Amino acid sequence: MINPLKKLFRFMKRISTLLMFLIVGLSPLYAASKPDIKCGPWIQNAGETEVTVLWTSYDNVFSWVEVAPDDGTAFEACARPRFYDVVSGRRVAGTSHSVTITGLEPGQRYRYRIYGKLVKDDTDPYGVQFGSAHRIKFKGDAVFKTLDRNASRCRFVMLNDVHGNAERYRTLTQGVDSVDLLILNGDMVSYITDIETALSCVFGAVPERVADVPSVWVRGNHETRGRDAAEMKQYAPTPTGEPYHLLRHGPVAILVMDAGEDKPDANAEYSGMADFDSYRLKELEWLRQAVTDPVFSEAPVKVAVMHIPAFREEGSWYGQTWVNENFVPVLNQAGVDLMLSGHHHSHIYVKPGECGNAFPILANDDTDRLEFEADVNGYVIRTYNVDGVQTSSYASRKSY
Repeated sequence: MINPLKKLFRFMKRISTLLMFLIVGLSPLYAASKPDIKCGPWIQNAGETEVTVLWTSYDNVFSWVEVAPDDGTAFEACARPRFYDVVSGRRVAGTSHSVTITGLEPGQRYRYRIYGKLVKDDTDPYGVQFGSAHRIKFKGDAVFKTLDRNASRCRFVMLNDVHGNAERYRTLTQGVDSVDLLILNGDMVSYITDIETALSCVFGAVPERVADVPSVWVRGNHETRGRDAAEMKQYAPTPTGEPYHLLRHGPVAILVMDAGEDKPDANAEYSGMADFDSYRLKELEWLRQAVTDPVFSEAPVKVAVMHIPAFREEGSWYGQTWVNENFVPVLNQAGVDLMLSGHHHSHIYVKPGECGNAFPILANDDTDRLEFEADVNGYVIRTYNVDGVQTSSYASRKSY
């Protein structure tokens, strides 16, 4: 016969074990008492007077960004301006956050912090219920610098064709925090079937870089693929609302261009969902106008950035041939000094005149980091592999 005390002991042990499993299972619910960042933040759409800060959260959060000059004063020295995610006049909450900070000065450094409140109940349109406000910590104060067309120099780092390789990505981005821009020149992922996975690869792999350095996510042909491919624009906003746009820092104007897919629209791989011929024609009309903009036309150094290089050779695929025949004549007439590309997973340098191009075209290797620096007299390019060894260098000096 079993001792009643032993029965009670076994019963209490089972109860305590059950309670432990319940506590562990419910712990995520209790942990969600404060808002937290899932991916980010990262800086996009950088200009002289505004930038956009983006991030994602685990829960439905009402968020804002507070900004202060990087002038050595305590962040809490005064009430800092707040900026919200606003859509047509309404501040919005959610798990995807995009806050545009305006009213900035060119060439200045700013600190920013992210705050938020969990949305507990938003079913009542006249009484949304929130949790308490918290600072969402991801590191110490993040600092970004606005662009400035009057700066004496422009320095950026470019990577391409990472295809989700986080280790290579992190290695190649070591030390890029001292640059003006980080250019991600296409095929950072192999497809965008799930946007959260893509964001984790493009921004989550190097959070300490993209929180401070404005980045430009150029669309490659692989980023046109997958169920969520159309969502890329939401997380890589531009002044035009399209992947192609124009920006300027110091003496350098940068035409960010998009070659679309590399095969004909009717190719079976696209499942009848491609319409890039029409898209590129629309971009061509934009390009003809963009090169007349004084932001571009008056720049001492003019650079085109496009994932698929615009040179043509025997065996070139459809997309590459199209941009060579249609984009290059416009770029030639506009006096472009250089095109930077990727796509081929190897280092290719095409001299002016080889394919109807009046400017050099450099396709960067997928295992190299390209460093670009320019002043009013020209530019210098150096590439480095994952071991930090310099693999090539080019320079162009202007004479006036």
